Amino acid sequence: MINKKTFRIHALVWSLFIIWETVITNLLYDMSAPVINYFVHYGITIALFYFQSNTVLPWLGKRKGQWLWIPLFCILFLLTYIVAHWAGEIFLTHLLDKPIKPLYGMTWQSFLRNGYRGMFFIGFSTGYYYLYSFIAQRRHAQELEKQQLLAIIGQQQTQRELDLMQTAFLKAQINPHFLFNILNYIHFQSMKSAPQISEAVTRLANVMRFAFDIGHTDETVKLGEELAQIEDVIYLYSLRKNTGTLELDYELAVCNLYLIPLGLLTLAENCFKHGDLSESNARMQLSLEDGQLQISTWNKIAAEKPTISTHTGLQNLSKRLQATYGQNHHFSYGPDGNGGFSVQLQIALELTLQPVSSAITNTGTTVLP
Repeated sequence: MINKKTFRIHALVWSLFIIWETVITNLLYDMSAPVINYFVHYGITIALFYFQSNTVLPWLGKRKGQWLWIPLFCILFLLTYIVAHWAGEIFLTHLLDKPIKPLYGMTWQSFLRNGYRGMFFIGFSTGYYYLYSFIAQRRHAQELEKQQLLAIIGQQQTQRELDLMQTAFLKAQINPHFLFNILNYIHFQSMKSAPQISEAVTRLANVMRFAFDIGHTDETVKLGEELAQIEDVIYLYSLRKNTGTLELDYELAVCNLYLIPLGLLTLAENCFKHGDLSESNARMQLSLEDGQLQISTWNKIAAEKPTISTHTGLQNLSKRLQATYGQNHHFSYGPDGNGGFSVQLQIALELTLQPVSSAITNTGTTVLP
């Protein structure tokens, strides 16, 4: 199929060719014919031209030993060209009630003349086919280069956003080591007088140290380590009054699997920050099903939006998953239509069995169904 612009170009070229050939024939040989003659014979020529370039030559290009087929094709095309124009002449003879000539005008002279024109259009059509194929291949190569360039730019942008997200998670106005020392001091000072505060400080320090330690690597981390941090986060949020919690349900087998860092923490944070836990608890579930790691969360949507929120946590996580696992994962999130918000993540199990960097994981060949 060709678009309107291409069709107009082809129509213009054929019109110019027909006008040029008709004028030259009339000037040099003083030959003219009814208009219907031109429509019939040029119609046959144009039909055979595109039949060869769009059907026959592409078919030959897919055949083994195509060079052996080309001579046979040339002979068949010439015979087809001659017979088609002879049939056109028979049609015109009866249409215009012209005197019927022997064999309807088929002579050696007309045979050779049509054969010569047939060879001319074989070359013309073949040249058009290879020129069109060359242009199509160039466009395809340029499109591939463009896609590769966009993929590289997208990967670089995703990496920059990942760095910014990790930096924002860890960013502080004071040195992290100094902060941990202060937290450690508060922990020991409050152990006897306020054990609950001491426990909260300890868990907060654990979460912050975990985030700080993985902030300088692009490798995956054990799910068991991040699940332990989520347990600490759940405890810290439980210190608030008149609120629910995040119910964490997982198989022990998933603790030895690997995932991109801060993935589960991002999902947990999303439940606490945007969920309404006052009436129903949020849920996070991890399981192994059908050769995939299945992770899902659910929370009731809060009526009031959080005061401080960038609204990019799940978007950044989606980009990180895409950069790491490519087509080997499925990630979706959104309202469930019943006042809740759900997140679904499936990753091919074989990509979570050992720690690998994003650059290696992204080249996996296993594609989810």
